[in-house]
Amino acid sequence: MTPRYLAITPARDEQRFLPGLIASMRAQTIAPQRWIIIDDASTDCTGAIIDEAARTTPWIEPHHLKSDRPRQAGGESVIMRFLTRDRWQDMDFIFRLDADLSFGPDLVALLLAEFERDPRLGIASPILAEPAGGGRWKDVALRPMHTRGAAKMYSRACFEVVGKLEPELGWDVIDGVRAQMAGFRTRTFSHIRCFHHRPQGSAGGRLRGHYALGRSAWYVGYSPLFLLAAALRRIAEPPFALGSLMIIAGYLEGLVKRRPRVDDPDLIRFVRRQQRRRLLLMDSLWS
Repeated sequence: MTPRYLAITPARDEQRFLPGLIASMRAQTIAPQRWIIIDDASTDCTGAIIDEAARTTPWIEPHHLKSDRPRQAGGESVIMRFLTRDRWQDMDFIFRLDADLSFGPDLVALLLAEFERDPRLGIASPILAEPAGGGRWKDVALRPMHTRGAAKMYSRACFEVVGKLEPELGWDVIDGVRAQMAGFRTRTFSHIRCFHHRPQGSAGGRLRGHYALGRSAWYVGYSPLFLLAAALRRIAEPPFALGSLMIIAGYLEGLVKRRPRVDDPDLIRFVRRQQRRRLLLMDSLWS
């Protein structure tokens, strides 16, 4: 039996890239039972693009949000407004997608094959390729256990454990940690490729993106030593030392201003234990 999945995408002022994502989803060899696309108070033609797609594709479900409401930094509160249990409880998988992606027609089939191959797999992501200039693309390297928020597929059993996507920066680390704590594997697969047309952090500027990484590390509960090591490891990557300093500054802002952290002491202890083991070159789920 073909697995059933629900896809969901938030979109805000995405008239440039959303048509490419819609074309990619329509071309999939395994179509979703439902694809919820949320127009998050766009001021461009995003809403009209979604409505037109829904008129010609029965499994696209459009929603439009107004601008007169509080907005949270992570943005996943928009997702959770529509990712209610009654929408996903009869699905086998949940597929969360950003609006600035495109990919080949076999992306979903390849991800589902990995779940079939590994019953303990809880969250799967494709490798993200981002623009490298001159029409070239570069795969974004990351540890295999980490799954980027731009494209994530969850098994229903894993999503039940995760419970919700946190409405704060760092949500795409927290969901993976909760999955790992429950015994699920989380993996990014380098042979499954997805094109990310807007690199992480580019919407608000590269330095602001690095600052946000520091803020998200604070929210998740990273240990100061691991955060420092992670920042220094990026010192040779653009924007070089300044980027590393912005990561540290984002973390220190949380410390100095006593910003809240994820309300889960067990999760923070788990994160720090894995980080400590990695720093000591011991076996770790974060290796």
